Amino acid sequence: MNNFVIGLKRFFTNKNVVTILLVIVILVALYIGYSSSIKSKTDPVNIPVAARTIPPRTEITSEDVTMKSVARSMVSDNVITSAALIIGRYTNVNVTVPEGGMFYNDLVVDASKVPGNWIEELNREEGELGYYMPVDTDSTLGNSVLPNTYVDIYMKATDENGTTMFGKLVKNVKVLVVHDGSANNVFDNASEGTAPSRIGFAVNPDVYILLHKIEYLDVELIIAPRGSVVPTEDYIVVTSSTLRDFVDAQTITVEEDEIPEDTENENEENGNTTDGTNTNTQTE
Repeated sequence: MNNFVIGLKRFFTNKNVVTILLVIVILVALYIGYSSSIKSKTDPVNIPVAARTIPPRTEITSEDVTMKSVARSMVSDNVITSAALIIGRYTNVNVTVPEGGMFYNDLVVDASKVPGNWIEELNREEGELGYYMPVDTDSTLGNSVLPNTYVDIYMKATDENGTTMFGKLVKNVKVLVVHDGSANNVFDNASEGTAPSRIGFAVNPDVYILLHKIEYLDVELIIAPRGSVVPTEDYIVVTSSTLRDFVDAQTITVEEDEIPEDTENENEENGNTTDGTNTNTQTE
């Protein structure tokens, strides 16, 4: 036994043996570290990706997000790895997330940080709503209707006797935004002469329902600067109440909560949900 101990002591005190053992330990440690590093980078991880192409300034819903397994090495620190941190937020301005694309921290923002997001300008506390009205260059007086200005909305309609009625339907309606066909603000690049496609108005609930009813009727709405004189031609000029009665007679009664709020992605445009309004809207 003593000889065995003495031999073992000599074995471990041999410099060559110690060197070889150290080399083996180092190689084993390097192998384990390398294997762990490779494994950590190649192990799959589930991350949220776009289920469809999402355009700029669009609210991201649960239907826009799906989970996908990718190699961990593909996920940088800037990639959002939780769907809960994406849903309900917005794609940033000039950012399009392609189908299957990952979501990055600098590309997804809160609604309040979306440049030109008219949702944030609406006043929900006052119980008012945003109405998104189709327009063109002519109906906006040569694209001269500017955000943060007020307009009056006139209506022209033909009654059951063939008489053409004309009058001011609502007054003091605040313009919140003027969008082109891609839901971009037309005045962001005014020099390009972008044609207006829709206007976002702030209206109270009564006017909101009234305008939605009118969408189903063969009538014409005319926008005019607040307080301006609009030619009546050969029309029979009537009051706002008469026009409202005409609309009500042609449509059914609708409660406010029965009408979905307008969204920017209607008619294949940007999809920012609209709500809130301005307290200065009045009926004539």
